[in-house]
Amino acid sequence: MEINKDLENSLRRLELLNQVAKDITSTLGLEPRLGFVCQSIIDIMGVKGVSIRLLDQKTNRLELAFACGLSEEYVHKGPVEADKSLAKALEGTPHFVSDAPNDPGIQYPEEARREGLVSVLSLPLKGRTKVIGTLRLYTGEKRSFTRDEIDFLSALAAQGAISLENARSYDALEQQDKAKSDFIMMMTHELKAPLMAVQGLLDVMQKGYVGPLTEKQKELIGRIYRRIDSLTEVSTDLLDIYEWQTKRPDTQSIPLSMNVQIQRAVDLFKTSALEKGLAMDVDLPDQDLILMGSEDEVEKILNNLITNAIKYTPKGGNISLALSASGGSVVFMIKDTGIGINDEDIPKVFDDFFRSKGAKKIDPYGKGLGLPFVKQIVEGLGGTIRVKSEEGKGAEFILSFPPSDGFSTHE
Repeated sequence: MEINKDLENSLRRLELLNQVAKDITSTLGLEPRLGFVCQSIIDIMGVKGVSIRLLDQKTNRLELAFACGLSEEYVHKGPVEADKSLAKALEGTPHFVSDAPNDPGIQYPEEARREGLVSVLSLPLKGRTKVIGTLRLYTGEKRSFTRDEIDFLSALAAQGAISLENARSYDALEQQDKAKSDFIMMMTHELKAPLMAVQGLLDVMQKGYVGPLTEKQKELIGRIYRRIDSLTEVSTDLLDIYEWQTKRPDTQSIPLSMNVQIQRAVDLFKTSALEKGLAMDVDLPDQDLILMGSEDEVEKILNNLITNAIKYTPKGGNISLALSASGGSVVFMIKDTGIGINDEDIPKVFDDFFRSKGAKKIDPYGKGLGLPFVKQIVEGLGGTIRVKSEEGKGAEFILSFPPSDGFSTHE
């Protein structure tokens, strides 16, 4: 029985080491990794508590990162300086204290006594280039640790330190990315009011309320209008992207009829297409094809693709939309007879801010945000998007959504 118990314990240790090794390359944040390591050590080693403290280079203090099995009063007892036992751990050497309440190297002996702590094992968390903190195990009775146990904990601390470094870098990048997005969105939002004010003033001038305009003045006002429209479009695109990215984790997916969504989009844009002299036709199947998603997401996909088709198709052209079930997938296709895309540019159309030469001629002020955003949404719904095109002969966008991501068909 004892051999079986030892084997089971060894297996659990190996599993923990393996899991921490996997976490090194994962995108988990700091908090989940710390909680997993702390609780696993308590379960495997049978200790009273575990704490992980990370070194603050500026203050030379060890700041609490995570603790389990210990009271709030104890873990927040006060600043932890690099005292004797911790100093040894920070030098890279495990340090064991058999009787913490009576050891002169313990910074808070009275607090340890009240907490019921007796033996303490401190291990260094060695990162790639330096020790970044300490891992501490606390027992409620006098206990020694075997060489095998210390070797296991040292290996765990070494792997855990690299995992924690990665987690901190990941968290820092996320914070930087969020700060950047928040700043862009704030500036974009703040621009909308002055742009509308400028448009209002131009409108007053264009209607002659401040006197007649020369042809040159009318031309300049028209150019200003176009620039403002471009800025407004970019602002709207940026706000849409930001809203989608922030709300996506909480978005509730519901069954949506793609037939209904497509017909609704066609009805919305048919007048714009007719005003430009374009024909628009739609081919929908008899059966209802269902997509699990949100109306807002599907609307953004369809609106972007149809708007682009109208914008880049010359007068007299045609735009066709089709929905079908093919090979177990739900497939949506939108095809136009517009300017098309050359072979060299096709791989780049979903890159942020990319615009082909043909697109720039028609809309010099666009920013190339629409198609990358569509791709993000499509992939967020578990689908794929690709384009087939020939320069001067139009473009065809094909969206495919596999049934494994929530699609089904109803007769």
